[in-house]
Amino acid sequence: MFLSTSTDHITPPRGLTTRLAGRATLLLGMGWLVVGMSTVAPAQVTVQTLIGRAVTDDSHATEINSAITRFRDRDVDGCRAMLERVHADDPKVPPPGVMMATLWLSVKQAAAARAELDQTVTKFPEDPEPYLVLGDLAFQDRMVTDASVLFDRAEELSAKFTSNAKRKRDFDIRCHAGKAAVHEARGQWDAALAEIRKWVEIDPDSASARQRLGSALFQLEKPDEALTAFGEAHDLDGKLPRKEMLLARLYDQAKKTDKARELVEAAVKAAPDDAVVRLGAANWFLTHGDSVAARENGAKAIDLDPKNLEARIVNGTIARVARDFESAAKFFGEAHSQSPRNFVASDSLALSLAELPEKENVQRALEIAETNVAMVKDNQQLQIASLTTLSWVLYKLGRMADAEKILAQVSQNNSLTADGAYYIAQILSDKGEKEQAQRLLEQLMTNDPIFANRGAAEELQAALKAEAEASAK
Repeated sequence: MFLSTSTDHITPPRGLTTRLAGRATLLLGMGWLVVGMSTVAPAQVTVQTLIGRAVTDDSHATEINSAITRFRDRDVDGCRAMLERVHADDPKVPPPGVMMATLWLSVKQAAAARAELDQTVTKFPEDPEPYLVLGDLAFQDRMVTDASVLFDRAEELSAKFTSNAKRKRDFDIRCHAGKAAVHEARGQWDAALAEIRKWVEIDPDSASARQRLGSALFQLEKPDEALTAFGEAHDLDGKLPRKEMLLARLYDQAKKTDKARELVEAAVKAAPDDAVVRLGAANWFLTHGDSVAARENGAKAIDLDPKNLEARIVNGTIARVARDFESAAKFFGEAHSQSPRNFVASDSLALSLAELPEKENVQRALEIAETNVAMVKDNQQLQIASLTTLSWVLYKLGRMADAEKILAQVSQNNSLTADGAYYIAQILSDKGEKEQAQRLLEQLMTNDPIFANRGAAEELQAALKAEAEASAK
């Protein structure tokens, strides 16, 4: 994730939220609160999604597509009836309840999906798949013990499953992947490695398996073997980062920054004309405070691939962190034109335009920010970022009260981003509440060493400290 949309949360100092919330309004008229299935856009579900793991032909394509259409039209009973007919005609396809669960999950209705799966366990007690899906859901909810029990049960059933070799292979892969995830979550790396090796044995062409293998080997202090596994993953899927970049991430997580830097530099040396490598390096250097190396690699990336959307966003982010807002607005403007619904591009464009001196630029920033709030109304995390941006643009237009109201909404739920905390500190400072601004900045600098407005926050902190020292004399 780029610095411009960081959603690391900051808790305001005690009492700050109450004061800011004093004049807060819910702003319901802008449609920020969304409830119910009808407001959720379904994820793309295809015939392959529903039965691709079970059959290789397309003999059921017409019926499955019709069932998907009925579900999208909210004819749930009609959809289920069609899926039941397909299964009755061909028992090799998954149980109807499993397919229904997939459809429910595509519209983020996990409770309905679980209900389908619970019924499937009763109707098809020998089928491993409902246990696998329930295990995945439990793991996503961080219910690791529940997930472990479910994956173990799926493995027991898969060992006895003989009615469809294609599904059995898929079950075995998912059992090993799920059990490995449980062991990884518990820090049981030897056990995780054993499960991943079984996964690789069944599916040697899986880049995901090789990448997980590399991670487990690293945790077991076998970095050379990990690097080899990451190289194999990249060979299988060229969209993955180079092996050096994958290993660098793990060294970063282990807080071994010097080793991570060596690997990033090695990746650049090995593939100097690879735009993806250059972008990865630019991001790494930017998040580690090396603006010179970040700019050098970012510029090279866009030279290599001038129309690359990510290259434009990365270079815009580098310029914004350097407070070169004119260049940032240029890069983000190009990215926004190329992909109008890309939130990072549009949000960052609004923030960059808001810092330019011309009022028409700030007014355009407001239009973009308001559009973004509506665009991401179904995504809570992006909604926080969009509201925070809107508040700052309003502040830049001199509408401090409106900015306070929105920031109060966000801060009431302890959902302030690092940038949002800086914005509140700036508003408090402007209102003369210098001590509160100082306390918030102190917490911010402790918890979030790198964020887009760090330079501005440091300047504000220094100015407030100087004022306090002058007043004490």
